[in-house]
Amino acid sequence: MSAAVLVTSSVCRALRRTWLAPGVAAALVGLAGLVGLVGCLSVPEAPQPMCKATSQCDHDRGEVCEEGVCWGNPPAGPFAAVVSPPSTRHDLVPLEISSAPIPDYGWVGDIMLEPAVRMTGRVTAFCPPPMAGCEAATLAATITVTRPSQFHGGPGFKTVATVEAGASSFSIPVPRTREGDAPYAVTIVADSGRETLGSTSSALPLPPLRFQIAAPDNVAAKAEVGGLDLPVLSGTLLDSSGRGLAQYRVVALGRWELGAPAVEVSTIDFTDANGAYAVTMSDDLVGPVELVARPTSSAVAPTVHLSNIDPSKSSSRSVMVPATLGSPRTVTVQVTGLDRSGMITQVSGALVSVAGVSTKTLTSFTVNDDEVTDDMGMATLHLLDGVDLAGTYRMSITPPAGSSLGVLFDQKLTITTGQTITSRLGTRVALRGKILDARGEVVPNVAITARPSLRFLWTLDAAPQAFVSAVPAATAVTLDTGEFVVWVDANVAQVWGHYDLLIEPPLGVRAPTYLKSEVEIPRDNTLDAVSLREITLPEAAFVHGRITAPNGDAVEKAELRLFQTSSATGLCTEVAHAPLSCPIPAPLQGRGTSDADGIVRVTLPR
Repeated sequence: MSAAVLVTSSVCRALRRTWLAPGVAAALVGLAGLVGLVGCLSVPEAPQPMCKATSQCDHDRGEVCEEGVCWGNPPAGPFAAVVSPPSTRHDLVPLEISSAPIPDYGWVGDIMLEPAVRMTGRVTAFCPPPMAGCEAATLAATITVTRPSQFHGGPGFKTVATVEAGASSFSIPVPRTREGDAPYAVTIVADSGRETLGSTSSALPLPPLRFQIAAPDNVAAKAEVGGLDLPVLSGTLLDSSGRGLAQYRVVALGRWELGAPAVEVSTIDFTDANGAYAVTMSDDLVGPVELVARPTSSAVAPTVHLSNIDPSKSSSRSVMVPATLGSPRTVTVQVTGLDRSGMITQVSGALVSVAGVSTKTLTSFTVNDDEVTDDMGMATLHLLDGVDLAGTYRMSITPPAGSSLGVLFDQKLTITTGQTITSRLGTRVALRGKILDARGEVVPNVAITARPSLRFLWTLDAAPQAFVSAVPAATAVTLDTGEFVVWVDANVAQVWGHYDLLIEPPLGVRAPTYLKSEVEIPRDNTLDAVSLREITLPEAAFVHGRITAPNGDAVEKAELRLFQTSSATGLCTEVAHAPLSCPIPAPLQGRGTSDADGIVRVTLPR
């Protein structure tokens, strides 16, 4: 490496000027080893060297021979990088580099990881008059700290810490805040606000606390949980005879930010013997909340949903569960399908999910059950048989991972007495292809993973989108001939599938990981296979560098991820059900781990 080291000192100085924003140069020395495409492989140890001299490489494009590898001639980018220290280095924190150019000769110098900045504070309870002293006692809590990425579609920062009761303060390591960075969002859930079935504690209810910190260093976080005037949602849950429904878990679901997923934003309560409950709301919520009460006993009972509740003021909501929801009833379903030999067979290991709903204006009652089929393909479901629910049950079935049988989504389920319902799964479509390297030679033992593309998911409405997202990804490994077959669902909920194929060559092969995007299933119900012909992997570009600590020492087992950046959001306007924030991830182009010398060696696709 002596020759390389002589080269890198000037490269490092150049990278200080080109990679770093003003004021960051003192913290970063440059970008060390850039990593290969999503799941890309480290540069393998090939039986024969690529080169013995730079003259044997593409020197006109900047390639340099070292360690028997032609380094350099990278893809154009633009790139951003995220560097993560090993889990044992609590003194260091992840580092984002929003602009990460790669020199033609492939050596990107040093990246200096930064020392952690400490976010500190105490978690205490609010003490209403005439109480005193509770603000001095620190609480056990879970603290979640997040910050959006510095580049479009990046992973951002998230860490979760726990503090014990009585601790003098918490101290959480986070990256420092620089000019233009978004503030940190801090969510604190105190233990006394969590699930405590059967608790007789007289402690004040403490809802989750959410706040922002712009610059955490040398600033003690405000962490006083609870408050005097926080709204309380209360009421009773009664059965059709007016008796209290006990041991229902009650919580409110809502948001602190528009477009964010709904999360628990109140204390958690369990109804008493009279069915009474009371939950205290968090502050600064956006939009209405939904109160959800779920039974905790093993008996079949409905979940109660109260929607469109104003979280800014206290209110009382009592509910009587109607008798028309019925009585418990078991329903047996047998799942069958055609195996690859064309024989009808029972399907074991399939997930059978059934849901029914009865809606009464802003109140609804749902009954759900999920069961896995046994060796005979049988699943026994536990439902309610009342007239308000019986006609609403819908069934979905997900076959086991790797099955050639297709999913069944949102099919009507009719409750029958003493009869087994047989459900036969259709056949998936076989995606057939062949993997070649850049020289046109077949590549065996390549891992293939087919996942629904964003276009497919965001064309689906909320319920089928969640269903498709939960279906296990189809996988395969190429044969000695380079051929593969993966089984995918042609369509779900009348939406035809689009899939992304993640192609990962094995260790020891000088080929990059590659993502073949948007493989479209032809709109033809008679097709049982789609030929993708030959998929040629792009040429591999090899790059390397070094990751260091602030004192210049090498950092072993640090991970560097390289992303291709783009601000394109055209897909958001082309599909019907993109999330409000339209979070299109930046494609991960590389990943690598540093060795004992801090060196990372990475393969990128040209």
